[in-house]
Amino acid sequence: MRLLLTGDSIIARNEGKEEPHISWNLKKMLPDVEIENTAVSGINSGAFFARLNELVLSVKKCDNLVILLGTNDLATHKQVPLTQFKQNMELICSAIICAYYPPHVLLVSPPAVDEEKQLVRDNALAEKYAKAVEEVAQEYHFRYADLCQAMLDAGDIKKTAQGMKNDGLHFGDAGYEILAKLIVKNLKSM
Repeated sequence: MRLLLTGDSIIARNEGKEEPHISWNLKKMLPDVEIENTAVSGINSGAFFARLNELVLSVKKCDNLVILLGTNDLATHKQVPLTQFKQNMELICSAIICAYYPPHVLLVSPPAVDEEKQLVRDNALAEKYAKAVEEVAQEYHFRYADLCQAMLDAGDIKKTAQGMKNDGLHFGDAGYEILAKLIVKNLKSM
């Protein structure tokens, strides 16, 4: 199976691995998977849409597509208003639906954060942006994974959101384990 992973730093970061941490996790869980990862740290939904051809449409078609956006859109120091974020996600989805049959697209919510360390994001805001992603996924009949809620449900957000940057957002092994399990669960039902 070929898998295209894309989105923001949550998909892009290596966190001490020789490749993006999520790619590394997924290869451990799905040994036969081939992964293309075009994620860009710092990108928001508008910039992603502007680069959609480069990041998705001109990449050799994969069996499944996973997109995680919203992390940078909800950051209060550079916030994209929720209505604009949802519109951007709709534009992205309307463009990729021509290339990817809806059941083969998984939209992932932005993650939860450790609010004691993360100064420009909070979980109430993350949940609002997650809800927008879920609504767009339903509208386009795409799959949806709520990473924000899964991280909160895991219990110890301090541990789950702990990564090399120690900023309460960019997580390490515990967070990537949760994300990988969400993706694998959806891939197995695709």
